[in-house]
Amino acid sequence: MGKIGNFFSYVGVATSFATFIIGLLYLWNKPPKFKLKFDCPWSDPDEYTFWVDCNQEWSSSWGMVGLPNWICFLMGTGGLLMAAPGALEVVGFPKNFLQYGIFLFAQAILANFGQCGKLGVFTGFASVTVASVYFVLGALDVKSDRMEDLEDHKLAADGED
Repeated sequence: MGKIGNFFSYVGVATSFATFIIGLLYLWNKPPKFKLKFDCPWSDPDEYTFWVDCNQEWSSSWGMVGLPNWICFLMGTGGLLMAAPGALEVVGFPKNFLQYGIFLFAQAILANFGQCGKLGVFTGFASVTVASVYFVLGALDVKSDRMEDLEDHKLAADGED
């Protein structure tokens, strides 16, 4: 069962790699702005204008408003880190295919659909399809080698062998 689990684990990494590429394409087409303006007045410019947000361009790139610009890149990076055993070993995610399926479903909804046109839609459908397969694999208790290693580390930490 480990070989089947490893194969499907790499399929999930492939969808995360596609999400990472979508994030890079999105950031390439809409690069974040680094320009700050320091010549803004502390008071209202006139009686008809209450306040001028002169750093709105910067804020929309780096503040909470700019998070949708980065979500594809961040979720794709997180999905790619799941493939490396040491990268997310501290949090131990994912421990099974059910958790991985939930992540891929969230990746499809938040980071694929609606991003980069047809590439985002295709990647979103691929992520949802793989997530559905992962739910079945989770119900059958199939695990990849990495998931078994995480389980073995937990058992060793608890004092069981």
